[in-house]
Amino acid sequence: MITVAMALVGIAYGAMSVGAGLPVWVAPLLGVIVLAGSSEMLYVGLATATSPWVALPAALLVNVRHVPYGMALRTALGRGAARAYRAHVMNDESVAFALAERDPQRARVALTRIGTGVLIGWPSGALAGSLLGRGIDQNTFGLDAIFPAVILALVLPALKRARLCPAVVAAAAVSVPAALLLPQGLGPLAGVLALPLALWRSREVFDVPQEHAGAGAEPGIAHGGEDDDE
Repeated sequence: MITVAMALVGIAYGAMSVGAGLPVWVAPLLGVIVLAGSSEMLYVGLATATSPWVALPAALLVNVRHVPYGMALRTALGRGAARAYRAHVMNDESVAFALAERDPQRARVALTRIGTGVLIGWPSGALAGSLLGRGIDQNTFGLDAIFPAVILALVLPALKRARLCPAVVAAAAVSVPAALLLPQGLGPLAGVLALPLALWRSREVFDVPQEHAGAGAEPGIAHGGEDDDE
């Protein structure tokens, strides 16, 4: 199901990319190499509205979230070549499923399976959307609203976390006026100015909870022992 779901979103992403004037191969290639939907959509939106050199650092900043992802799932990543593969397929969806498992081995399986499903579905959908998008009116079908909708869907869960609320509010306070006053595409980039506040407010991600420090504590995903890979 995750493969089908990601393929459907990928179709919209591919259609949006060619609608913005990019070649057919750009969206599926980014889907395989980057494999981070929000970062790719931000890059495409900013690259067409401004320039690739402005879009690149903004997209990289969005992917900073993978640093705490990797720290939280370090035991689930395993060892060797499999570790490198799992690090590549580590995205929002695979991380969510892996963190839901308390057993490191089951978390490793979830990370691999969900990540592989995303790796198959996302670029495939992007390719299909790129091929179909050349004959689709983006504005008529509302595809121009997909990127803001995806970003909003990613931001809304952060409002439930007290530590991240100030950063979300600060980003909105900066990006909304910027979207109205600055050239198209620079609004989301202005919102990145709130990133230092978000990182500071969420610094507990890097702390080791005291309840897991004891020798008799049950090993979790982020603090369990390093098992050998399959």
